[in-house]
Amino acid sequence: MATTRRTHCANKMPWPAGNHRSLERFLDDAERAGTLDIIADHPQAATVLAFAPHSLDAETVGTVLRFAESQEQGQAFPAAWQHWLQATDGRYEDRAAAAAGFADFAEAVDHDHWEARGDAPVEETLTGFIDVVVAREDGTTPREALDAATGVTTGD
Repeated sequence: MATTRRTHCANKMPWPAGNHRSLERFLDDAERAGTLDIIADHPQAATVLAFAPHSLDAETVGTVLRFAESQEQGQAFPAAWQHWLQATDGRYEDRAAAAAGFADFAEAVDHDHWEARGDAPVEETLTGFIDVVVAREDGTTPREALDAATGVTTGD
C-alpha cells in the first residue's frame, strides 16, 4: 500500500523539475515519519509547505495537514499555517511545537464550525478561527472558543 501511496505522491506533487532526488528523500522521510498517507491526500499543499517560505520537513508537513478534511481545506492550510506562525509569534520553542499547536487547533474545528461559516472562503474562515483561538482566555479550550465565536455547541 505504501508503494502505491508513494507513487501517487510522486505523480501528483508539483515538485520542481530537476529535483527528483529531493522528492525521493522527502517521500522517504514521510514514510519514516508515518505521514505519507496525509501527504498523499494533499499533495499540492504538501509541496507548498515543503518549499520556501515554509521549508518544512515531511513530518511537520504531515502534522500541519493532519486535520485537513477536504482538498479545499488542504489548499488553504499553508496560508493558515503562515497566519498561525504570525499570530502565535514566540509562543512555541520551535516549528515542530508550533505545528503540534496548529494540529490541536485544526482538530478543534468541528464540522458544525465549518457549516456556520456560510459562504465565506475556507482560507478566510481558517484565519478567523485562528484569531479566535489565539485570543481565547486562559482555561478555555480551542473548541470552546470556536463554539462561542460561531454560536455552535459541539459538546467538547
